[in-house]
Order: sequence, then structure tokens, then C-alpha cells
Amino acid sequence: MGGILNEHVEWAVVNRLKAMLDDPPKTKFNVTQSFALFSAILLWTKQRAWVSDRRLARPSDHAARAVRAALEATNVFEPPWLLSQSLREATTVNEPGIRAGRINADFKDMTAEEFIKWLRDALAHGDGRTIKPLHKRSNRDGNSLLAGFEIQATARGDKERRLTLYHADMNRIGAILADTFCQALSGGDKYFEQEAGTKIIERAA
Repeated sequence: MGGILNEHVEWAVVNRLKAMLDDPPKTKFNVTQSFALFSAILLWTKQRAWVSDRRLARPSDHAARAVRAALEATNVFEPPWLLSQSLREATTVNEPGIRAGRINADFKDMTAEEFIKWLRDALAHGDGRTIKPLHKRSNRDGNSLLAGFEIQATARGDKERRLTLYHADMNRIGAILADTFCQALSGGDKYFEQEAGTKIIERAA
């Protein structure tokens, strides 16, 4: 296993999670694995990028704050995030109140920054949120397959929202969030980022 230098730990862990999201280890639980990797990326990056004003003491703190500013500049339905807005073929949603074919209308005016905060809160806080599996029918044998998750939660002081998060959404949004974070915290050198995040640290003789 490759080690991680102390000065790289802030982003190198996220870089490794993203590498596994891009090229996942073999498992029959591929959607659940993506959800685990996506959630870890989300929790790590949100916690760091929301650094408070009184703690902006180091260059890395300002770099982390820049990640949040970058998220504020885009809508979650716009490139590069492209959160799904319609049901995919063969998926089933067993919840009332969803118009046929349309999903995620609760997030139509959200920036990526607002979406990441809402989703972090929905996954990490125990305030009445629910997570349900989203299924699709296998074309091969007709069996039910996991396609993603439905997440329903009420943010503090906000209305209840319902999110339909497909496997592709988790992979895409997780990878973009990780890239944005790692590029900012590593100084933007892509080669350096990849090398330092995955190389084996040689033991001193």
C-alpha cells in the first residue's frame, strides 16, 4: 500500500477515493460501492471547503475556501454537474407526488454549493431523513437491480426535499467534486496530484 505524506493528506485521500470511483474494484455491489465512495468524498470535501472565516490562517485554508466559491458559481443542473432531471428507462419510483418522468424538481434553483451542503446534511444528520433504494429491471433476466437511491430530508429551517440519485449521478458528481477539491488543495498540478496521491513512499534506508 502506498503511503501518504503529511502535507498531502488533505487531498490525497480524496484523490484515492476518486481513483476508485473512476476505476472501481471488482464487486457485485457496484452501486453500493459507488455510494460509499461518493459519500466519503462528499463528507470530506464539504467539511474542509466550508472553513470558517476565523480559521483562514494558512494558504490551504484559502484554497479550500476557493472550492466553495467555485461551487457557488454553477447550478447543479448545469455542466459539469448535470444532476438528472428525468426518470431513466425501466426505473421505478414508488413515491407519491412525483410527476411521471420528472425528478429532482426540488433542486431546480440550487447552486452546486447549496446542493452539496443539503446532501451532506441529509446523509450525515439524523433529523428525519430517509434513504430508499431505486430499482431498474434487468434486460437480461428481468430481475430487479439497484439503480441508485432516493433521499428525502428536511434541512434545518427549510422545506422537505426529495432527491433521486442515480448511479451515474454519484459517479459524475463525486468525480467532479473530488477533482475540484484536489486541484485546489494540491496547487492545481494534475501530474503532481496523481503521483503524490498514489505513489509508494520509499522507506529510508
